[in-house]
Amino acid sequence: PLEERLSRSDQTIAELQASVASLNEASMSIASPPGEKHFFVTGVEWKGSTSATELAQPAEDPADLSRGYGFKGTGVYDASNPDKWQVASYVWTPGSMVVSQGDTVNLTFFIVNGNRHATWVQAPDMSVAVTGTEMNRGREYEMSFVASQPGVYKLICDTHGPSMAASILVLPRT
Repeated sequence: PLEERLSRSDQTIAELQASVASLNEASMSIASPPGEKHFFVTGVEWKGSTSATELAQPAEDPADLSRGYGFKGTGVYDASNPDKWQVASYVWTPGSMVVSQGDTVNLTFFIVNGNRHATWVQAPDMSVAVTGTEMNRGREYEMSFVASQPGVYKLICDTHGPSMAASILVLPRT
């Protein structure tokens, strides 16, 4: 009975993992021909604010930690509420994607926040897979490359790195 329950549990876990993988695939990629993957990527700035009476603002300016972080301190963020402060961070979403070695990766970008994003793709061997292009708010852009190397390709915004980076995991084709 215990072995039987464990076996059913393992089977259920495997089924759930397959379902999650399928949902992840469906949510990040549109239907593409075999050997091609198409992802929609959004450049966005997440923002959050609070009051110094709720939580003291950081002692160190987050903008000094990364070009992708923003900070507006008390008295600066909201002149009508001098206790309020705000932090921000630029990101690509989705932040991770999965393809198979040899797939053509097509990326369609839409930039929501940030006037300029110097964007490029780095291959697992640290070479440039896609040369840089400047992307601007409110516009759509296309990039594509063949994922010839297994490993992690990095989608990088030099303007807001290191926080504005996404990973494209390339699994070896079996």
